[in-house]
Amino acid sequence: MRIKKQFMAIIIAVILIASSVLAYTTYVSVQEDRVGYIGIEVDKKTFNSSEDVTFHLVSLTDNAKFNITDHWVDWGDEQYDGLDIIRVPDSEDPDTFLDDQNNLDYIHFQSSYYNTVGKAHFNYFNSEDGSLQVTWNRTIRWDGMVEGNWTVVYHPAVSGYYVVAPRISWRAEEDNHVFVIDEKAIFYYDSLDTNITATNVPNTNVTIELTLQAPPGAVGNIICDLNTTLYYEANPFEYMDEVTLYHNETGIVLTSDQDRVITIIFNVSVPDHGYETPFEDEYDDNYFSVLSFDIVLTTSIGDYISGFEAEWDGGWEYNCQY
Repeated sequence: MRIKKQFMAIIIAVILIASSVLAYTTYVSVQEDRVGYIGIEVDKKTFNSSEDVTFHLVSLTDNAKFNITDHWVDWGDEQYDGLDIIRVPDSEDPDTFLDDQNNLDYIHFQSSYYNTVGKAHFNYFNSEDGSLQVTWNRTIRWDGMVEGNWTVVYHPAVSGYYVVAPRISWRAEEDNHVFVIDEKAIFYYDSLDTNITATNVPNTNVTIELTLQAPPGAVGNIICDLNTTLYYEANPFEYMDEVTLYHNETGIVLTSDQDRVITIIFNVSVPDHGYETPFEDEYDDNYFSVLSFDIVLTTSIGDYISGFEAEWDGGWEYNCQY
């Protein structure tokens, strides 16, 4: 009888241990499957061109394990991962910019397909760090062909509202983290102004008004040269219908306390609601051609680039502004 009781006690002990191991294993599994939410918080709402732009990555979730390494992919001397610093289009209200799903799509689209963005890098961040300060060096990268060679150049950023947006290109072993982008990730950078106002008179011309001003605190006059390029795809159903136009000026004087306004009229015909397709009814949606406008300001304090890419459908819809 005593043997039977001892045997039953052993069985019960084994069951209890097995249950505990199973419960612990389940708990660990659940914890490992939890998603860690990471906030992005800028240290100030306004930065000027003489100071570093800093922000923090902050863990928002308790007990969720994650470990993120910013894998820098070296193509030559260039690094392609990291956090993107994307300019908010001037046409958007920065206070409500992130409330619109279309603008979240805009951020993802520009981060994925355009290289005219700022870059901020770090080594790693994990759930035990609490927070991590990251610094943006206030430059915008530009990729393109120069004299037949693919070139990457960094230019000082112009004034405007910017949002810190993580790329979806992290080589994490597990997808156990999510970045939260809200108003804390938006800031104003006060630098050289290159405000661009584009006005389309359908089927007639496009007028570009540039409002330029030297960075705050600049001493004396800044002399610069302006080079602009307007490219329009035009009617894709007409052979060789695209348009490329240029406008250049030299010896432009900028100060930090007064705007310099330059108005340029380009003779380019942009229809009010796109081009009708010549296809059957199932393909009868209008086609909207992309218009891009780029400026380069060559100054003694650096070469600034700015511009936009947009489509006109009774108003501008921006694909990219920088």
